[in-house]
Amino acid sequence: MKRSILAWLSLVLLLSACSSSPTPTAAEPQPAPVTQPPAAEEPKTPQALQPTAVSGMLFVVVLPDGSSVDITLDQLKSLPLAQLTVDGKTEEGPKLMDVLTLAGVTDFSEVSLEGSSSPATLTREQVDDNTILDFNNHGTLKLATTYIPKANWTKDISKITVK
Repeated sequence: MKRSILAWLSLVLLLSACSSSPTPTAAEPQPAPVTQPPAAEEPKTPQALQPTAVSGMLFVVVLPDGSSVDITLDQLKSLPLAQLTVDGKTEEGPKLMDVLTLAGVTDFSEVSLEGSSSPATLTREQVDDNTILDFNNHGTLKLATTYIPKANWTKDISKITVK
């Protein structure tokens, strides 16, 4: 009989050891769950299509003689900011004329802007207080002017050609 009881107790202990982990009681402290930090939000467009500054350069100004001047964010931040209200929204950034002066431009007849959308050409008369380069929310600039409809403004400016 002793052997039966010992065999039965051994079997019960063995089965309880093999069963799933014990259910914790309210009195037992629980370890904090291991969580991973939230992943950074993925860009809405592939990384290869995201505008990026190369070596700090935001865009290039091509001068009439064919030479070029790289414009950096730090250079733009040194310029005074101007505001322009178009369609009830205030745009803010340096005046295009100040950017051209920064690049060494003293005389020109027109400027052409290229970027990710809608290339634009402005005459000398249109490069005034109503034409600025607006800082956008993803680290680039867009044209903002009263001379071209807002839907046709050049976005993510990468090149300004001076004639």
